[in-house]
Amino acid sequence: MLQRVLRDVEQGCYLDIGACAPIMDSNTFAFYERGWRGICAEPLELRDAWVKARPEDIFVNAAIGKEPGRTTIYVYQQMAQLSTTSKETVDFWEASKLKPSWSVEVPVYTINSLLERHLGGRQIHFASIDVEGMEKDVLLGFDLRKYRPWIIIIESTMPGTQTPCHENWESLITESGYSMAYSDSVNRFYLANEKADLLERFRFPPNAFDRFELAATIEANRKCALLEMENEKLNAELAQYKNTVLPKRSQKRSFNLFKFFTDLKF
Repeated sequence: MLQRVLRDVEQGCYLDIGACAPIMDSNTFAFYERGWRGICAEPLELRDAWVKARPEDIFVNAAIGKEPGRTTIYVYQQMAQLSTTSKETVDFWEASKLKPSWSVEVPVYTINSLLERHLGGRQIHFASIDVEGMEKDVLLGFDLRKYRPWIIIIESTMPGTQTPCHENWESLITESGYSMAYSDSVNRFYLANEKADLLERFRFPPNAFDRFELAATIEANRKCALLEMENEKLNAELAQYKNTVLPKRSQKRSFNLFKFFTDLKF
């Protein structure tokens, strides 16, 4: 949806809150590959991965909330994307017999402080917010009257479910001059009222006319291409072996047979 709506923007800017890993399951990686750059915040210790994969993004290793300070993040080792600073979310998962692997204290910044320090006057074309139950606190630290992302995409269901929870925070967005443009059953897309000309692009869900590929398909094709390259390399080595080593062995075998018969005494 974002690729379609923002197709006219060549080198835009994104804000990725709760960014998690730099490539897998990222709402912004495809835009990075297109030449976009942005500000990405994630409390998990993933700085090295971000610096390696996306060195031109600004990565902030912190949680985001309504005021600066410190908080505890509960980490789920096997499913890092579930990690949260929300005790209510932890209780929800414990009711499903899923407990965090460990917890750690991390710094908290507001979106306003991030943008004041790092935005540098750029236009934010979209803001992605995926914070596992802390949506309201994040929005309370985001001055949407001052900073005007064209689009805000925000996870709008209880973590791990399709149960809506947007009623807890949606007014903070709509009362700041945004309208709900689209829902994919997990995320809700809000469009700034001054960008209403883009609303038509939200009319249909992703479809054949978008000519999109799933990330899993792209990764599978990449692996297939690597395997084909390796297969070609092995075939070339086999051909070389047949053209050099085998003829020499055949000549040696012929010589040995000749010597055997000439040495025979009748």
